[in-house]
Amino acid sequence: MPRFKLILSIAAILLLVGGGLSLWQWQARMAARYLQLPDGTEAFFRGDSTVKPTAGFPHEIVVDGDVLFLVPQSTRLLTLRSRLLVLSVTGRTALRMTAYSKEAGEQVEVLYGNVTARKNYDSPYKEPDILTGGQMTMINRDIDLMEKETTDAAQLRAWSDALIASVSRKPS
Repeated sequence: MPRFKLILSIAAILLLVGGGLSLWQWQARMAARYLQLPDGTEAFFRGDSTVKPTAGFPHEIVVDGDVLFLVPQSTRLLTLRSRLLVLSVTGRTALRMTAYSKEAGEQVEVLYGNVTARKNYDSPYKEPDILTGGQMTMINRDIDLMEKETTDAAQLRAWSDALIASVSRKPS
C-alpha cells in the first residue's frame, strides 16, 4: 500500500509539473506584443500572430494572425497582405485584421479611417470593399465570398483598448 501511494504521489507531481509547463508555454504564445514600424504604424498582437514588414517597407506588411493596427496620418499608401486579403490603408486608421493562414476565412474590422479590401487570389468576383469606421469585411475562399457588413464598434473599441493596455509600448 505505501508503494502505491508513492507511485500515485509521483504521478500527481508529474501531472502538475507538466500542466504548469503547458500553461506557461500557452501564456508565452498568447502574451501581447507590440511593434512600432518606421512610419509610426503600431501593431498590437498576441504571440500566435506574425507581422512582417517586407523589404519595401513602409509600403507593405505581411500578416498572419489577429492584429490591431494603428496607422498614423500619412500621404503614403500602406498595404497589409494576408493569405486571402490585400488591404490598402490611407490616412489615419485603426483596424483589426483577423487572418490566420490555417483558417478558411478572414476578416477586417475598421474602427476609424479608410481601407480598401481586395482578394489576394484570382477570382471572377473582383469588386473591392471600401471600408470606413464601423464597417467590416469577411472573406471565405472555399466559397469565394467577400461580404461587407457593419461591425460592433463598441465591442471592437473595448477589445482594442484591452489589447493596448496589456502591452508595454516598448518595441519587441
